[in-house]
Amino acid sequence: MALPKTLRDELAAKRRDEQVLAERDKRRGLALWILACCGWSWLGIFCLAWSMHTTSQTLGEMAFWGGLGIGNGGVLFTGLAAYRWGERHGYW
Repeated sequence: MALPKTLRDELAAKRRDEQVLAERDKRRGLALWILACCGWSWLGIFCLAWSMHTTSQTLGEMAFWGGLGIGNGGVLFTGLAAYRWGERHGYW
């Protein structure tokens, strides 16, 4: 037996509102992921730039390798965390 038209319209409106909220959450999550990746990249670039301007050989090497690790590792682990977040929320 088919549902009454008023109930179908009510359910359709509810699902439409839920989809709008889900899309908003998805866009917000992706925007935060992009901002976090940019932050890790800039921190890595800062460490690399500082390694070129320091006068200490030891500190320069530490900053250089640390900048590579921070920049690449931060983006990698942020991407993995974003993927797990999307899996948990059913986006992919």
